[in-house]
Amino acid sequence: MVEPVDFAAQLAALSEQYARRSGVILDGLGRLATGQASDMGLATLKDIHVQLHKLAGSGGTFGFPELSRQARALEKIAKTWLDAGAVSPVQWTDWQTSLLVLRQMLVVPAVSGAVMPKEVAALMSEQEHRIRIVLIDEDEAVGKELSKGLSQFGYEVTHYTNFTEAEAAILADPPDVLVVDIMLPGQIPAEGTEAATLLFTRLGYSLPTIFITARNDFSARLAAAKAGGVCFFTKPVDIPVLAGRIEMLQQEQELAPYRVLIVDDDEALAEHYRLTLVSAGMLAEKVCQPKEALMAMQDLHPDILLLDLHMPECTGAQLARAIRYEDAWLSIPIVYLSAEDDLEQQIQALESGGGDDFLTKPISDRKLVATVRTRAARARKVDELMSKDGLTGLLKHSNIKERIVQEVERAHRLGKPMSVAMVDMDHFKQVNDTWGHPMGDQVIKTLAHLLRQRLRRQDSIGRYGGEEFAVVLPECDAADAMQLLDDVRQRFGEVRFIHKGQSFAVTFSAGIATTEQCTDAQALLAASDGALYAAKHGGRNQVRLAEVKQ
Repeated sequence: MVEPVDFAAQLAALSEQYARRSGVILDGLGRLATGQASDMGLATLKDIHVQLHKLAGSGGTFGFPELSRQARALEKIAKTWLDAGAVSPVQWTDWQTSLLVLRQMLVVPAVSGAVMPKEVAALMSEQEHRIRIVLIDEDEAVGKELSKGLSQFGYEVTHYTNFTEAEAAILADPPDVLVVDIMLPGQIPAEGTEAATLLFTRLGYSLPTIFITARNDFSARLAAAKAGGVCFFTKPVDIPVLAGRIEMLQQEQELAPYRVLIVDDDEALAEHYRLTLVSAGMLAEKVCQPKEALMAMQDLHPDILLLDLHMPECTGAQLARAIRYEDAWLSIPIVYLSAEDDLEQQIQALESGGGDDFLTKPISDRKLVATVRTRAARARKVDELMSKDGLTGLLKHSNIKERIVQEVERAHRLGKPMSVAMVDMDHFKQVNDTWGHPMGDQVIKTLAHLLRQRLRRQDSIGRYGGEEFAVVLPECDAADAMQLLDDVRQRFGEVRFIHKGQSFAVTFSAGIATTEQCTDAQALLAASDGALYAAKHGGRNQVRLAEVKQ
């Protein structure tokens, strides 16, 4: 069990460190300004301006908003003097006094308003669990059929015929999904929608709920909507479609954490941003040297990049342009996070560097998290549309082939086996000819869903073409791959598809090859395809291991 991380304590410690460090900086600026008159050199003024710029951008983040505000005002005056090439004697005394007063604003605050972690241990845990479903339907036969059908997709289903009994179990150990019949004759209340609403009041929050019913009138649908139902099915329920909807619900709730890379030469500020984003459930890393950014991106593969604009080695815009030279990073959102508040310079940075947005320091933790989450979610959606098959949500042909190459290289590097399986449905043309192409699409989606459910998180699945799939199994030898694919084959063959009152089943054949047999990706694909061909000609509805001649 991963111990929860006390982000509040870490953020408080950062604020204390920032106060100590900034105190030293302000003491130095005070001594520098005290020993100067209005005719000070421009080099000295420039040094003071740089430090004020950093304080203006960071103070509010660490809980010192007044420090940021006052430093910003002094910075702007210093900027006008630098542009004019001389200090104004009229303004000098007041400016100097205000600079000395900045030191008094460094009172360590209690950390407040920080985004606190929500079940961080659960987010960080790699342990997987089966999706638990509570089904409430007074019809024993319907409950048995739905339970058996959903269990074939890897779900753990508990069926209750009485809502009162189900409620006690739910309050003691809430499931992941609730499936409820709207009509509960002989029970109080007799409407499943009303019973679910009362249950959620006692529970304190709502569970993802799917309502099923023999009714198809508007009032039933409206009752389900008022009760917060996420889906509505009429009986007889198409089990593969129901399983697909449940999978979609879980995918929405179990998105992998967004990955964020922060590039800022102010290490304490970058660490604050990192902790703030991590506490919100994201994976965030920081880089304080621009030259390390590309290497960090290769390791993290971020969903979004946060760049400071003014850094010693280069500007953020220059770094953004250098990053955009790589095809892999052409579509990554780049957001400038800088104390620069001059609109013209912000626009110039956006136009010249290929940035997508500009946030001005200091920025509240809530705004930072909201902006990053929104941008990262949109980027993932675009990436998904580009790399995933529209019908199944699996990787496209080119992307799964690329994944095979990557995993073969990784297998050789780690000295561990990996397997590739080619899966193809049997007599699929007959499915389309007999039941129609829409039903054929449903069969394809069902197999895709079952593969996702039964395979491991580190495995990759792609739609290779038509009704053919490619499966990549890292750190998996021939015996384990055979057992895994044969289990999926058996489960898929048990699924009953319903069309206009009639039901039918479909089977598939598969061929497997491993890196213990083939040394490169092309040979693996050819060998697994050959094994698939042998399975087809050996009677279909079976899994064959490649026989590679040495």
